[in-house]
Amino acid sequence: MTVRNWALKTGELKPLSRAGLLLLSVRSAMRVEPWVPPAATALWREGIDDLTATAFKKPGRSRRAITLARELADLGATACNQLSTIDEPLGRCMDYAVLTLTTAIEATNLDVGPELKRAVIDSAKFSSSIAAVLAHAKRVVVPKGDDPIEVACLTIWNAIRADIPTIASVLSELEAAKGQVDRLRNIAPLWIDVPPAWVPHH
Repeated sequence: MTVRNWALKTGELKPLSRAGLLLLSVRSAMRVEPWVPPAATALWREGIDDLTATAFKKPGRSRRAITLARELADLGATACNQLSTIDEPLGRCMDYAVLTLTTAIEATNLDVGPELKRAVIDSAKFSSSIAAVLAHAKRVVVPKGDDPIEVACLTIWNAIRADIPTIASVLSELEAAKGQVDRLRNIAPLWIDVPPAWVPHH
């Protein structure tokens, strides 16, 4: 089975406004921060800040956002290439983590509608691809008889789905908050219960 078997459907995103959709992508990015390439840490934080602030503005990408997405994507690809012969699964995870955020940044140019929803789902798919990569690499330990790919993918997709009603219920509070990024991070745990064992300490 592939990631798309567990992916969100556009109808599941009905409770979210444009701001809520973009913030769902921010949460998807926050969830995969443990895999951000070390060289991209500063740009990653800038991207999270920019995307969170942009969520409540009219559609449009600043020149800086365009540059930021490109620079982040380059760092993700570089990390993937550098690790290709050392730790290929980790390199792919780093690339997918970056793509989770850059896909969302690029979506800030879109108004609410099917195209934006597809972009948000694509961002979530990149984040969930990390779970699939780790499971395929036998880095996800599950009870005998369970499918590690299914367990890992369902774990991350269930966390993504749990964010939808939570974000919808606190949008006005988030818009008025001074520390929007911190408030968004703390509206609920990024993982249901506790982070799975295959998530590195961060």
